[in-house]
Amino acid sequence: MNFLSILKYSVIYFVIQTLVSTASTMLFGVGNLASQSPSDLIIFKYIPSILVSLVILSFYAKTQSRQVLLHLLAVVSISELVAFAFVSILLGELHVSPIWPIDLSIAALVIGLSAIIGGKMRALTKLSHNKSSNTNAVSLKR
Repeated sequence: MNFLSILKYSVIYFVIQTLVSTASTMLFGVGNLASQSPSDLIIFKYIPSILVSLVILSFYAKTQSRQVLLHLLAVVSISELVAFAFVSILLGELHVSPIWPIDLSIAALVIGLSAIIGGKMRALTKLSHNKSSNTNAVSLKR
């Protein structure tokens, strides 16, 4: 396992997720998320977070050729543990989100989709790289 890249992507993932969450809270208010309808909660809280997660984790999955799911799981786990620690410190008590089962399910889904997307991106990159090297070989023969 590439621990340095896991740490780097954990920091990137944590910082960007924090920015997305902060922007969502600033736009829609702190108390409003609890009183919103489920559809609004999905639109304003989950969809932005899922999209950002898919982008970050897919690019990371693209760089990994082995143990992709394990690397993605490590990045998300480290980031979530750091987030849990920060929130607990800020609140002065251990805080577990009341919707943690939903968050856990979404994280598992995002990790799986990111592994698939990253694998497809890696295959496309490898395919285009092979095509360009074959084109260069043909032009060199002439």
